[in-house]
Amino acid sequence: MNKLVIFDLDGTLNQTRLYAVEAVRRALAELGVFHFTDEDICAQFGARPADYVRLYLPDGDEILHQRFLSLESSYEDKLMKENGRAFDGARESMEQLRSAGYRLAICSNSSERYIRLVLTTIGLIDLVDEIQPLLPGMLKTQTLDLLLQRIKPEKAVMVGDRVFDQEAARENKIPFIGCAYGYNPEEMAGSDRVVTHAGQLYSAVTELIG
Repeated sequence: MNKLVIFDLDGTLNQTRLYAVEAVRRALAELGVFHFTDEDICAQFGARPADYVRLYLPDGDEILHQRFLSLESSYEDKLMKENGRAFDGARESMEQLRSAGYRLAICSNSSERYIRLVLTTIGLIDLVDEIQPLLPGMLKTQTLDLLLQRIKPEKAVMVGDRVFDQEAARENKIPFIGCAYGYNPEEMAGSDRVVTHAGQLYSAVTELIG
């Protein structure tokens, strides 16, 4: 069996809010920005850094943008070690999928360094067969296509919590499981399946691709 389950990372497997809200707040504070709410910050989880940095610092130049991203990354690394955790049920679902013969992949709008650090910190790295990070100038529709072309699965399904995860699945003609337990549940309308707990992922996958 060559069936592939492709997971987004932040808001899908990773409880990003536990460390990233504070990391963003500290980075912005060093640059004199204080007006964003927790909800504003959570709404950007999973977006490309090049996109959300322009939201936080709309009048900033490239030097300031890179300064923020460097500060954010430094704070994330520290806070993740203290507070990082997978969503309840994520590991159990992934173990069930692996035991049933599925290959598991990550396709995220993050760097490979970040993906590996998160997976190691939240205790899921041993369950992941393939990693597809963000590449310069690409959208998730394109990086998902690269992953699918590399693996060439007989069947595949995308699991995510953001509208661009769903758009990537649609563009690549694979079904989509929307994670309403993530940070943007209102974006999950139109998913082929919607789950409200990570423990439901195994049954959703088997319903969609057998």
